[in-house]
Amino acid sequence: MTRVLYAEDDPEVAGMVQLYFGRFGRDTNLEVVDTGRRCLDAMQRGGYDVLLLDLLMPDLNGLQVLGELTARRDPTPVIMVSGQGQLELAVRALRAGAVDCIDKSSADFRRIPEIVQRVHQRHSRRLVGTPSIAPPTRRVLFIDPEPRERESAVSFFAAHAPRLQLLPETVEALDRVLCGELKVDAVVLGPQFEPEAMLDALRHLRATDEDMPVLVISAFDDAETTIAAFKLGAQDYLMRGPECLTELSFSLNNALKQADTDRTNARLTSELAELNRSLAEQVAARTRELQQEVVVRRAAEKQAGDNAARLQALSTRLLCVQEDERRALAQELHDQIGQLLTGLRFQLEAARAAAPSPPLHDALSLTGDLLKSVRALTLQLRPRLLDDLGLRPALESQAKVFQGQTGIAIELELSLPPARLSTELETAVFRMVQEALTNVARHSGATRAAVTVTADETALQVEVSDRGRGFDADTALARHDSLGLAGLFERVRLAGGRLNIFSQPGQGTRLHAEFPLPSNGTIHA
Repeated sequence: MTRVLYAEDDPEVAGMVQLYFGRFGRDTNLEVVDTGRRCLDAMQRGGYDVLLLDLLMPDLNGLQVLGELTARRDPTPVIMVSGQGQLELAVRALRAGAVDCIDKSSADFRRIPEIVQRVHQRHSRRLVGTPSIAPPTRRVLFIDPEPRERESAVSFFAAHAPRLQLLPETVEALDRVLCGELKVDAVVLGPQFEPEAMLDALRHLRATDEDMPVLVISAFDDAETTIAAFKLGAQDYLMRGPECLTELSFSLNNALKQADTDRTNARLTSELAELNRSLAEQVAARTRELQQEVVVRRAAEKQAGDNAARLQALSTRLLCVQEDERRALAQELHDQIGQLLTGLRFQLEAARAAAPSPPLHDALSLTGDLLKSVRALTLQLRPRLLDDLGLRPALESQAKVFQGQTGIAIELELSLPPARLSTELETAVFRMVQEALTNVARHSGATRAAVTVTADETALQVEVSDRGRGFDADTALARHDSLGLAGLFERVRLAGGRLNIFSQPGQGTRLHAEFPLPSNGTIHA
């Protein structure tokens, strides 16, 4: 429900407007008062959405009521209702802050409920989120040499604009304002000033305070003096007349409002500049911190890279040392222990031929078993076939020995280039197959296994698979407690390859490794 107050002293016009609202403004509650005083009292109580205000009333005219509402900073939108011949007053009302003006004699007067609703809706949108602030009392210095002018102005403002507290003073009060002894919000130079004295007062005020609102009431209709006053910073220049004090109240309210806006803008500009300066300092400080963090992080990454490179070099060196030790042990077993055992067997066979006896037969049998064990251990440590003949013969021999030792059938498929691969790659592939077959024998329970080694122009593919009991590969790798798998991954990685394990309980196991081959092949003839 929209609440509308209508100040109208003509009962017939008021009754007509009530009739219009009764027919066409059913969502509107219209209240009527017949004097300006009663209008101000009702607006003081508040609660109205729109004010309809007649321009001419017996005690206070509409301009005076509008001036007091402006001084109160009442945000209620005001629609002036004018009569025939009141065009000049209507224009002044619109200048003073009325949002619309309706002529009683026009056809638009019948549409007054529609106009009120439109004004209310537009004003409501503007007020969304706007806090209500009580208007302050403003101190206005009214300077005039003539006591009667000062008294008249004080009486008018006390009656019609009480929130503008007028301080009547003579020209001597300017010195108190200029030295800061007297604090006021605005200055009015009255009509009894001579033009030169008025302009001189403006110069002094502007030299001391550029932002102080200064308004002039003049009894001299002189264009040159008017222009000079505006050039010296006067906010308004009013001609003395019956309505000049009413216009002065409007002009003062507007000047004070503009001064408040300018001060607020200056404060916000200063705060924004300070905020920008502070933000720039914070951004610069954070940028320096980030740059330092980047330097530290890059140093840490470089250190980590260096450590990783050293670790890889150490791991590669360790494998090389292990292979060298295995090769030396295998050579020692073959050349020393194997030859001694072979010589011992020849001597035992000669002794048995000269004098057969069961102990000699047992000794010969034990010597044969020892030779077989030494040959198997030599092959396990480092098969000489790998060094002498290459990967294919070494894998074929390994598969044959493994099948003979475990009874697990091996399906071996080899498709290798005719030329030798690099020593490191051949060793890595052989050890992978050897470790994988050992795991098959220990854990799978399978009776068959397949070993496939194939090569093309870009990569060497190695795969060992079985159809045994299998295991949860992801869980096993996540535990990090399987040294065999960890060593297998590390050996393949150090050789430049990539290893994948595919296994699930009951579904067997498949190990697949891929080693890249450079375009030059890194192949030895």
